[in-house]
Formats: sequence, structure tokens, C-alpha cells
Amino acid sequence: MIHISPEDIKLYDDVETLSSLICEQIGYSPDSVSEQIHSRITDIIQKGLNAVELEFLVRTTAITGWEKANIDGTCVNIESKKWANLLNTMESPEVLCCFIITLGKQIDIINKELRKKNLFDPFVLDAFGSVLVEKAADHLEASIGIQLKKNNYECSRRFSPGYCDWGLKSGQEAICRFLAPGKIRVRCLTTGTMVPAKSVSAVMVGAKCVPWKTPCRFCREIKCPYRREKNE
Repeated sequence: MIHISPEDIKLYDDVETLSSLICEQIGYSPDSVSEQIHSRITDIIQKGLNAVELEFLVRTTAITGWEKANIDGTCVNIESKKWANLLNTMESPEVLCCFIITLGKQIDIINKELRKKNLFDPFVLDAFGSVLVEKAADHLEASIGIQLKKNNYECSRRFSPGYCDWGLKSGQEAICRFLAPGKIRVRCLTTGTMVPAKSVSAVMVGAKCVPWKTPCRFCREIKCPYRREKNE
């Protein structure tokens, strides 16, 4: 059902744009960054861009049912009361789409070497990886939405293990069992952390009608930093 080409996943390669995003990520105001620090950040961004080895896996499965706190699909289970409740607002939720996307291991290797020299450079490279992998995941999410639309499905936003009420460890284990990400050189530790570090796993729901794309509208955690209600 889902056929996505690597060319569909656009990565930022504009160093200036990335520099602004990374400054924001690490708490700098772009206007307050000295020329020397700006040059250093630019060099680290270029190192990061040269190290990226983007890979991803996408797989869909049929939704076989959902209960109070579980969404069941063929070969995969999601333990989330909030997302299971969201399915009650949808018309004919039928598809689960799971994915993992990674920037590859080289960024981890470079970061390990940078830590031997100072704290600032690995801090910036870590922020670079976080910004880039999230943007890559955004593009993959959008591409999946386009593919689902071709099959007459609307879709939820992506949701990842560790967010909302979906446990990190159980969620990562469920996705990794389903996707077998060794094919793209990603593995899941017993803690639920993925290696390489700059990797994102997520699930989306496809249905005939999706009035609300996340459970945020029905959630009482008003101060949640990951709240998406305003973006729907």
C-alpha cells in the first residue's frame, strides 16, 4: 500500500537555515551569536551533513480491533488508552502504518570523538541530529499521508513510543518486532532507546474519516510540552 522513495524525503541542506534552527534548539538567539561561534556551528553542521546516511522502513498492517487501552493490528499491538480512545472518533479505522527513520551511525561516531575534545561541539552536533531527524520524520509522515490519501484514507498525526501514554520500552519493542529494523542497521536496546541515536519510530492510523488527528483535544494535560491541539 505504501511506496515511498528516498527522494521523497527532503533534508535541510541550507546551512544558514540549519544554523538558525540549531541556535534556537540550544538556547541561542541567532542575533546574539558571535561571528566566531557562528563559524564554529557552521563547520559542525557541514560535518553532520557529510555524515548523514538516511534510511527508513515503512510497513502497514490491518487494524484488527481496539479496546479501552489497546490498538491491535496484525503482528503489532499499541498499548495506549488515549490513542485507542481516539479511534472511537474515527470512521472505519482500518490501517496502522509503522515506520523507523534514521540518520545513520556516523553522527554517533563523530559525536563520540568530539566529546574527547570539548563539550560545545558535540552539544551542537547532537542538536543538529535532533533537528534533522525530526524534519526527516515530518517529511516521511507527509509522504505516508499522501500515499494513504491515494487509497482513500485520511490519517492521524504520527505518534511515537514514550509520548502521550504509550510506554517507551513496550512501544519500541512492538515496532521493532514488526519492522525488523536490522535491515537499516537500527537496533533497540532493552531500555527502549534506539541505536543510532538519531532515529525516530512512529505509528500512524488510516481511516475513512479522521475528525481529530491526535488525542490532545481530549487530554487534560494542558501544560504538556508535546501538545499538538493548536496544530490540528
